[in-house]
Amino acid sequence: MKIPRFILLSTGLALLLLAVLSLLSRYWIPQYSLLAMCAATAVSFVSTIFAYSITYMGLRQHTRNFIGFMMAGMLAKMLAGMLSVIIVAIQFRSVRNEYIVMFFISYFIFTGFEVYGLMRKLRAN
Repeated sequence: MKIPRFILLSTGLALLLLAVLSLLSRYWIPQYSLLAMCAATAVSFVSTIFAYSITYMGLRQHTRNFIGFMMAGMLAKMLAGMLSVIIVAIQFRSVRNEYIVMFFISYFIFTGFEVYGLMRKLRAN
């Protein structure tokens, strides 16, 4: 899956996730901060786009080094995510629980979508 198509599909996935969050925060769990949950989803979304771009460009240039590029992309994504979780946990104690839970939920959703997109790239035509 090419990078623009991946960005388009993952943007749709992010918007769907944000719509579900909006509904949940309005009707089911109104005491939680919608802004914190949206920020967690946005950090996960941006880091996924960055990691996919690194891996895809590396795969396009050097197919033999695919595992190295994939590990570098995943490591960059994980470090960015952990840095954001640590900053929120230290600085914004009132919203840390919903941020951390929503970050990891969206992180795993976007990681699964990223791996799916990369595996489609590796299929024989």
